[in-house]
Amino acid sequence: MAKEAEQDKATETPGADEAPKKKIPIWVIILIASQVVLVGVAVVVLKMMSGAKHVEEAKHEEPTEAEQKVDPSKIKDPKTVAGPQYKLQPFIVNLIDDGRGPRFLKVEINFELEVPPGSKPETEPPVKAELDSRANQVRDELLMLLTSKRQTDIESSDGKRILRDEIFTRINKILVTGSIRKVFFTEFVVQ
Repeated sequence: MAKEAEQDKATETPGADEAPKKKIPIWVIILIASQVVLVGVAVVVLKMMSGAKHVEEAKHEEPTEAEQKVDPSKIKDPKTVAGPQYKLQPFIVNLIDDGRGPRFLKVEINFELEVPPGSKPETEPPVKAELDSRANQVRDELLMLLTSKRQTDIESSDGKRILRDEIFTRINKILVTGSIRKVFFTEFVVQ
């Protein structure tokens, strides 16, 4: 009998004394997962819609100077796109001879002047008065720069950009009361 009792115990499954585990049906898991996904989608949609309101509010604000430059349809006041201009007298200079014979450069240069923050658009920036009083020094600086160039240095668009950057740097180095924002070539002829 002892052997039969041992065999009965051996044939019984282990853990028979414990309550059987209940399995969660797969449809319940799918239902819970789908509800979590729906709540996530609802949160994303609400955030997007509230973000759209901020974009609409931003559209009603006045465009910044940078926005007006990028998108011309946003221009409200043409004076805000470009600052005050300062026109220099034309330059006619000899270029360095690079084996092609004597060459001349005729160039007209305009500066866009920096406007101090908080100043009225009607008032002239102080740098304009400084450019007027130091016109000879500005012209000398530009003549020295222009006469140091060869035709090959300035005939490409990259060469003109480099020259524009050099003019910008040299002029801003000598100015005290303000600075120039941009340099424009309104005429550029090499003969």
